[in-house]
Amino acid sequence: MKGLAVSLSETDMQNNFKILMNHIEMMFDTRSEGLLKMYSDMETQVIMAPASSREHFHNAFPGGYLDHILRVLEFSFKVFETWKACGIELDFTPEELAFVAIHHDLGKIGLPIENGDRYIWCQSDWHRKNQGKIYEPNPNIPFMHVQDMSLFLLQKYNIPMTFNETLGIKLHDGLYEEANDSYYLARSLDSELRTYLPMVVHQADLLASRFEKDRWLKASGKTPKPYKG
Repeated sequence: MKGLAVSLSETDMQNNFKILMNHIEMMFDTRSEGLLKMYSDMETQVIMAPASSREHFHNAFPGGYLDHILRVLEFSFKVFETWKACGIELDFTPEELAFVAIHHDLGKIGLPIENGDRYIWCQSDWHRKNQGKIYEPNPNIPFMHVQDMSLFLLQKYNIPMTFNETLGIKLHDGLYEEANDSYYLARSLDSELRTYLPMVVHQADLLASRFEKDRWLKASGKTPKPYKG
C-alpha cells in the first residue's frame, strides 16, 4: 500500500492464502473440513488482516497477518529441531505444533460478521505519520484478548483441540502477557507446565516478529546504529 515501507502485492496475498489452505488440507486430516469452512467464511479478512496496528511493531500492513502466520509455522519447526538437537525430550506431536503455530494469532482477524475486522485503517494522517498508528481497533468488535478470541473462533466452528493445543494458543505470548504468570512462574512441581509446546511457539513467534521488525527498519531507513564505546 502506498506510503508503507513494507507491503505485499495482491498476488502475494492471494498466494499466501492458497499456501495456508494447502497446509490445512495436508496437516489436519480429521479437522480440515471445519478449518476450511472457517477460513472460507473469513477469506477476505484472513487475506487482508495486518499482524499489528503500529508500523514499529511488526507487519502492520494489509496481508501482514498471514505473512506472519506462515513464518511462525516455518520457524516453529526450526525451533522444534533445535530443542531436539539440544537433547530436550519434546512431549507434543508435529500436528499439535503446526496447529498452534497457525492459530496462535487467529483472533487478530476479528469475527465472521459484517464489518468484523479486528483492525480498521486509521483515518488520522497525523497519527499515521507521527505515531506510526496504521490501524486502530474496530469499535464493532467487543474487546477480547487475541488468544481468547482465537479459542472462541475455533470452538465456534466446532474444531476440537487437544489439551496441549489449548495451552499453546492461550500461552503463546509467554511472560509478555501478565495473565500467563501463574502458568510460567510455578510455585511447585505439580503446578508447572507439563508441555513445552507454548514455549516453542513463543520462541518462534519472537523470532518471526523480530525478523519482520528488522525488515521494516531496513526498508524505512530507521535501523539504529550500534553503540561503539
